[in-house]
Amino acid sequence: MSLFDEAVTQYLSDNTMASAGMAMDGGQGGGEYTDGDTYAPGDARLPKVLGSTIKREGKVKKIKKKKKAKKKLNESKSIYDYLLFPPEGEDQESIVANIAKLQNNPNEAYRGISSAEYKNLIKNGFVVSRGVGNTRKGITGSYVSDDVQLAGRFAFHEYKKTGRGYLLILDRDKLPELNPADEGNYWTEKIPKDAVLKFINLQDLAR
Repeated sequence: MSLFDEAVTQYLSDNTMASAGMAMDGGQGGGEYTDGDTYAPGDARLPKVLGSTIKREGKVKKIKKKKKAKKKLNESKSIYDYLLFPPEGEDQESIVANIAKLQNNPNEAYRGISSAEYKNLIKNGFVVSRGVGNTRKGITGSYVSDDVQLAGRFAFHEYKKTGRGYLLILDRDKLPELNPADEGNYWTEKIPKDAVLKFINLQDLAR
């Protein structure tokens, strides 16, 4: 082979395989041929193509997954979902069935109270809950709810204990400031009588 031929061969070798990171014998990385991974050895991650996929028809749009809507506190729930024990006797069954028919109104709030609280409300013109417990830590007022079924459950609980219970339908605009407690529930300084749209005596629902 002439010196010219040797120079051409060397030039082609230097500017093809070597410049592409290949050894003279075809291996990667400038060394001997190997069928192992010489790019990022030890990295088990799968490569991911960045950007959009391009086809002959054009750019392929990515399909976004729809987020599931959060279930609201009172969505598809009735007093039956809140009861710890089923109603006993015809009177209790009638009360629960009638409460289950009630519908929520965004302009209203609801509260189940005892007979003693009802008497204080009539006598004093307002009522403040007398209940105690962990849920009342730091709260000095009364709980009210967006959910008439949940409030009905508390009224029914009083009826089961004493034979009397009341469900208050309240005008939200006439209540003192509503402070968020947990989802769908609030506490307010007191429940004034003029905020009551309707008194539901559970004894009337038993008939």
